[in-house]
Amino acid sequence: MQTDPRALEALRVMLRRARAQTLTPPVDLDLPDWADTRRKLSQSAGAVGGQWETSRFEVARGPMLATNEPGVEIITAMVATQTLKTELLLNTIGRQVHLDPCPMLLVQPKDEAVDSFSKERLAPMVRVTPVLNRRMGDARTRRTDDTLRFKRFPGGFLALASAGSPTNLAMRAVRITLLDEIDKYEVTKEGDPVALAEERTSTFKTNRLCIRVCSPTTEENSRIWRSYQDSDQRQAFVPCPHCGDYMVLDFFKHVHWERDGDYHRTETAAIWCEHCGVAWEETQRIRALAGIQWRQTKKFRCCGLDQEPEEWDWDGRVGWALCSQCGRRAVSNQHAGFTASKLHNPMITVPELAKKWIEAEGDIEARQTFYNTQLALPYSAQALKEVPSGTLLARREEWGDRVPDEVLVITAGVDVQPGGSASIGRIELEAVGWGLGEESWSLDHQVFLGDPARPEVWRELDEYLLTPMERQDSRSMVIRAVCVDSGGHNTQDAYAFARARVSRNVWAIKGASDRQNWSPIWPSPNSAKKGGQQRTGYKPVIIGSSAGKEAVRQRLLISEPGPGYCHFPMSRGQDYFDQMVAERLVVERVHGTNIRRWVIPPHRATEAFHIRVYAYAALWGLYITRGMKLDRLAAALSAAPPVAARPIREVGPRVSTLARPEHDPNVGRSRWMS
Repeated sequence: MQTDPRALEALRVMLRRARAQTLTPPVDLDLPDWADTRRKLSQSAGAVGGQWETSRFEVARGPMLATNEPGVEIITAMVATQTLKTELLLNTIGRQVHLDPCPMLLVQPKDEAVDSFSKERLAPMVRVTPVLNRRMGDARTRRTDDTLRFKRFPGGFLALASAGSPTNLAMRAVRITLLDEIDKYEVTKEGDPVALAEERTSTFKTNRLCIRVCSPTTEENSRIWRSYQDSDQRQAFVPCPHCGDYMVLDFFKHVHWERDGDYHRTETAAIWCEHCGVAWEETQRIRALAGIQWRQTKKFRCCGLDQEPEEWDWDGRVGWALCSQCGRRAVSNQHAGFTASKLHNPMITVPELAKKWIEAEGDIEARQTFYNTQLALPYSAQALKEVPSGTLLARREEWGDRVPDEVLVITAGVDVQPGGSASIGRIELEAVGWGLGEESWSLDHQVFLGDPARPEVWRELDEYLLTPMERQDSRSMVIRAVCVDSGGHNTQDAYAFARARVSRNVWAIKGASDRQNWSPIWPSPNSAKKGGQQRTGYKPVIIGSSAGKEAVRQRLLISEPGPGYCHFPMSRGQDYFDQMVAERLVVERVHGTNIRRWVIPPHRATEAFHIRVYAYAALWGLYITRGMKLDRLAAALSAAPPVAARPIREVGPRVSTLARPEHDPNVGRSRWMS
């Protein structure tokens, strides 16, 4: 059989080409160059299809270059929504699969997010990008172990897992971890998902890479904020189109617009240069973004001095912070951090951003959303205006030894602190007088020392509650309602005390477990009937403690006597007011929803705040269960003749006759001194 010479020649050419392709090393492209020449965009995954162009979204170039920057092991991108996060992850995956295959792990907060990323973002990229389709997309060459969450390709694999699956995070050694939306990760019993995932890279000492991306939430709770603080803190320096000087764009510092009285003309909003004072047009802003320089801004210590970067060595990729004394590079790039707001996004205009800010004013949740999603800033966590304890201290007043005539009813809040080896047990009480418009007077504060498990402490409390007070007009008043916290270690003791005194409006209470929608301060009669009794046969009242705290804090903000104003006597000390303002209301974004919750800073006592909330809840208990109305009480007292006073105890400036426990360092609580 004779062989066709042309067929033999064609076979030789094919073999030579195959041999050349095998022996020729792949082209080494950095990530922006790879994306600009290889990455294709699918219209099913976005508004724009066709070839990827980094220049369209220049702010992404810095983080993309860092993936191939010598020395970088960790990249943190704390950026606004729809600003480079997902595309950074996708481009990194694409380049590695094509040019530098290795084991990779991508983590999403929830299982649904894993599947959504795989189907809606990864699959379209692989389908339309030829160099990836040949390696990952051909169904005829797929292995049987390829699934929605596991993609094998020549030289490596991509595993996709949720942060809530510790086993999946710890089962494989990987070289690259890609952690998306890390502020939404929930800590598991095995530990922090970020640490678990990144521990998988420990065997790759010289070429591992960990990428963390997210928009921030609150300073106290944001992982991405803490990660950025640990990084070299690179910021985008943008050149002014007029004078050429560079500046870091700040919405509150550089964006201004015209106002007509109370009307904000946000359509006139523009960036104003901090150097030459000239406003930028939108087209000028877009052109200016093309000249972004990413510079390290982390403070450092060199030549014996603590310094802030003021000079940089720009090498075309990074602005390296230089020591002002020796001129050397002073900040490590092992952890490269990036942050970018919507001011760096060409897809939104400055007037649109200004309009969003005005729409968010006056709404705590909307304001935090703006900070987090538009400015890439962590919210300061103080959702309500701060109440300085010194301000409350300065407005103390003297009203004598008797209850002010404006007081119409008295309630009390009681907190129970268990005894133990590290502290003395006690019961703490505040008696609060309420007037029209819920104007309040802190009439007395008492601390009953002793283990609440012993009956004598409760007897002392009961004697106090039964002792009448005298108003300035000589009328005798008693405490009409009491809320006793039963949520601690002495629950049964609190139940027993309240159950025997329910006819005197003594209620054992527990705070509602509010996550999203806060419960009312006092439950309605119908909702109270639905609850089941405890095994003791007693049913505590479930109060909306979060709503009560917000109501009390709002009243502390009132600065002029009148409805809602809080009066305090001269006997209250600094520590009392420190406790009144210690808790902070924060807004957190959980699973796409803003959640408000109260946070106690470490080692801060808050009993004064809590017992005021309980006293306020007792007032609401009188409203709901007894039908009491303050205006009716005022009318009744005005019509009734004065009554001779019974033996009374003094109130106001007098402090408790009981000894006060000193500061106990073992439990980290500041307490009143005798």
